[in-house]
Amino acid sequence: MILIKQIFFFFLFTINAKSIYYFLLYFFIPLIFLFVVLIIVYLLYSRYAVDKNENNEENIENDTNYFLTDLIFSDYTAPEMKIKINEFKKHYKLNNNLKKYILNKIIHIKENLNETNEHTILLIYKYFGFDEISNKLIKSKSWYSKSEALYQYQNIGYKIKTGHVRPLLESKNPSLRSNAIIALISLSDEKFDVLDNYKYNISKADEVKILDVIYRKKSSIPKNINNWLKSKNDSIVIIAIKLIVRFRHKHDISLEQITFLLASENKTVRKEAILAIRELVLFEANEILMNHYSKETNLRNKISIIKTLNVIGTTENIDFLSTLLKEDENLELDLKLEIVNFINKTNPSFFNNFKFEDELKNTELQKMIAHSNCPYLH
Repeated sequence: MILIKQIFFFFLFTINAKSIYYFLLYFFIPLIFLFVVLIIVYLLYSRYAVDKNENNEENIENDTNYFLTDLIFSDYTAPEMKIKINEFKKHYKLNNNLKKYILNKIIHIKENLNETNEHTILLIYKYFGFDEISNKLIKSKSWYSKSEALYQYQNIGYKIKTGHVRPLLESKNPSLRSNAIIALISLSDEKFDVLDNYKYNISKADEVKILDVIYRKKSSIPKNINNWLKSKNDSIVIIAIKLIVRFRHKHDISLEQITFLLASENKTVRKEAILAIRELVLFEANEILMNHYSKETNLRNKISIIKTLNVIGTTENIDFLSTLLKEDENLELDLKLEIVNFINKTNPSFFNNFKFEDELKNTELQKMIAHSNCPYLH
């Protein structure tokens, strides 16, 4: 300690301009120069290493694409395919990134090319060992990992794994439940019986996904569709109605069922029932709609009823609607417009003798008629 103090005081009292000059010239400046050179060398090497790595990755990806294409579209037997995959795995070191790339590429090919053989895809998936990766993911405690496994099972078409998926329908995590129901529908046969007793609400986004999966399967309408219409789960009822409309199966929805659906407490169920009458052009449901109108509490559904009458309505509906127009002073503007449009299209001369006592209302009515004749008028 005493020695350090002595050295410190020696330099302190012996420093002068000359010593500073020599210090900068022979020590500090060369050190800075060396430091700058090292940084430049490091940056150049890093750039070279990145470029080389990118080239290697690009070459590996190109080789992988060619290899997978050859496997999928050639007539190799299962043993031959297994040997080729093992040789590929020996030649390339399959790190996590490459494994992920290969798996995503297999899924991409299967999704975008209709001529792929599902059995061949499944064999490639297994021989690469991806089934073991999926099994580890599905057993993970993380809902995200489980969802990743579901995505792989679903897109590879690994139907044998539905037993691992079903328990997840009761998961407390809504996202995992959502992924499980979509995966099961994708992996199931054409009965889609997984929806029979499903008790959780299905979001609009998941509803679209479920319908898309069923459409893409190009299957006929599910045989248990009538059970879905009676489901206590409104989400299932809505999917059933949309499927009936999509497959144009009028005979799968009776007038009794329409009456039952219109009595639902769920406004969306009622909305879909009204749309089904319109899309399926169910003339026989005219009277049911008229009876339901006064009970309907949702404005948009009331407007939808009038729009539906524009498809299935007759002149017999005019008396009821004109009475509404005249007696109900609190009718919303959009609803008035639809009523006027229906009457004007059904009987263009009706409004020649139809008048309100209030001239302001007559002026408004004439504007609505003009709008009905030419919607581009404001």
